[in-house]
Formats: sequence, structure tokens, C-alpha cells
Amino acid sequence: MKRDAELIMDAMAGGPEAFAPIVNRYQDAVFAVALARLGDFHEAEDVAQGVFVAAFERLGNLKDPSRLGAWLRSVTIHHCIDHLRRRRVTMNVQQMGKRPGTSPTPQAELERREFRDQVLAAIARLSKVQRETTTLYYINGYSIGEVARMQEVPAGTVKRRLHDARGKLKEEMLHMVEDVLKSESPKENFAQRVFEILARLSPRDDSPPIPWAKLVSELKKIGSRGIQGFVKALESPYSPTRATAMGLIRTCESADTKEIIVGLLKSALEDANKKVRRNAVDAILRIDVSAERRRREFMPLVVKRLADVSKRVRRRASYCLSLHAGDVDWRAAARALLDERDPKTRSSMRWMLRAVLEAQAGEGESS
Repeated sequence: MKRDAELIMDAMAGGPEAFAPIVNRYQDAVFAVALARLGDFHEAEDVAQGVFVAAFERLGNLKDPSRLGAWLRSVTIHHCIDHLRRRRVTMNVQQMGKRPGTSPTPQAELERREFRDQVLAAIARLSKVQRETTTLYYINGYSIGEVARMQEVPAGTVKRRLHDARGKLKEEMLHMVEDVLKSESPKENFAQRVFEILARLSPRDDSPPIPWAKLVSELKKIGSRGIQGFVKALESPYSPTRATAMGLIRTCESADTKEIIVGLLKSALEDANKKVRRNAVDAILRIDVSAERRRREFMPLVVKRLADVSKRVRRRASYCLSLHAGDVDWRAAARALLDERDPKTRSSMRWMLRAVLEAQAGEGESS
């Protein structure tokens, strides 16, 4: 069996297809961590796919190959946090009274779902670390040492967490937990689905991308009727999908969809992906609302992005704010400029601050 370091080297040299062995080795672990955080089998599998897509894109950032399992766990946790934030926003904007999948089903499926729900309810009563440890241990026979390496804790800590979890779960429920986790874990085609996603994201000579202008034109024809497509796209665990949706979301803006779009944009400003945040910065100040609402509700959110971890997001925020210079607090603009270290971004912020001071000086003269 190849070591993790060898799998990483193969994947970086061979592309998406060579990444499959990493998916095969860690798919159950990633799924287990996501399930422990989300408490939903379908959402955990969706997030797990997104984690591997993100991991493939950022594999070169992993400095210590021996930490591959622990690194994937960390990526999964961050994706779960982001997914939960998007889930709350989506539920709010749609005012959903039911979770997906609550429609009547045949008796066998109903019994299967009830069985799964019992297991999820039992696991949910455990603490966060006990949930994750128990799910990792029982989902695919990971040893205590393997679980310890992924969680980056001593083996004794894993043993104690399992002991405490077993104390809270009845023996009969322990057998149910193991049976359900193994039956609901990602199936053999999981790696293939991840590969297909990665392949679509990679440039291909035989499938040129659709021109942006054509996308805009087609979506404008659909208009507000396409809002649920954007809602679904922004639930996607794949950051390129979310970023594209952010860049195009105003094509479905109408009186009926405006508040849904506002909710999605606010959530996207906190997205884990910098491209999503950058596109959200640009879109939120273009929403057709009153100047007073833009100043009171949206401007502070964009000003906050002047301290974003990504310099490109900071530059986009400074540019967008300069277009509304009269509504920007000059002290916030000056503070951002003083804190900025990147030369190109400092230049953008200087231009923004100059625009803010000139706009506000002009307002003072006119009054």
C-alpha cells in the first residue's frame, strides 16, 4: 500500500484521475466527519464531494504529507461550517417548513428512514468530539491509531472518547450505529463522481467554456423564474459553481426575488472561497434598493471586506466603495489604508480614500 506522500506526488503529477486513490482511502473518513457535524447523510455526502474537489485544487499547499488525513479533516470542518451557514440562509429566504425528503414514501423506505433517524438521534446526543470519534471508528473499521492521527490527538484520548460514547449508547444501539454508518457510507462510485467534477473544472480543448455574454443573455430570458436555480447553485459544495452564481445572480432580480437575493449575497460575503466573496462584494452594492438602505445595511458589510484575508477581495471592496464614496466613513477608509501591506492594494485604497474625501468635501461645500 502506497504511503500518503506517494499518493500526493502521484495526484499532483497525474491530475484528477491520479487523485482517485486519495479519495478511495479517505472518503469514509471525510464523510464521517461531515456526518458528525451535519447530522444528515445526503448533505454529508455532498459536502464530502466538495471537500475532495477543494483538496485537489489546494493539494500543493499541504506542507507535511503525513498530515493528509488530519488536513482533510480540517478542510471538511470548514466546509461544514460554511454549509451550515448557507443552509440557514436558504431555509430563511425560502421560509421552508420542511426539510427535503419528507414526502410520503413506500413502507420499506419509510422504515429505513426511521431506522436511520434513530441512529442519528442517538449520535446527536453525544458531544461534538464523541460524535466525530464514534462515527470515524465505526464507519469503516478505522483503527484507534488511524482515528488518532486524523484527529491529531493521542490514542488514549480516542479510547476515552469511545468509552464515554459507549456509556451513553445502549449496546443494541451500538450495533445499529455500526450497521447504519456502513450501509450509508459513500458507495464505490464516489471517487468516479469526484473525478467527473474535477474533469469538468479542468480546461478541455474539446469543450470550450460558454461565453459569459451568452450566459447572461440566456439567464435574462429566464429572469426571476430562475431564482431557485441560483439558490441550489449557492448550496453547492463546489466553489466554482457558487462563484459563477454570484457573478450572474442579478440576472434574476425582480421585486419578488430581491429579498431572497439579498439574503444569499449577505451569506456569500462570508463564504470560505475568495472568488465567491469577491463577486458578492460587487453584486450587493448593485441591488436596486434605496440609497438610505444601501448606506445603512449594505455599506458596513462591504467595508468589513476591506480587512478580508484575500488581497483581491480587499481590492474589489475598495473599488466598489469608491463608486459610492459619499456614503463611506472616511475614518474606516483611512484605517484600512493604514493597515494594508500589499502595495497594489494600498494603491487601490489610496484612490478610494481620495474619492471619499473629495465626495464628502463637495457635500460640505454644497451645504
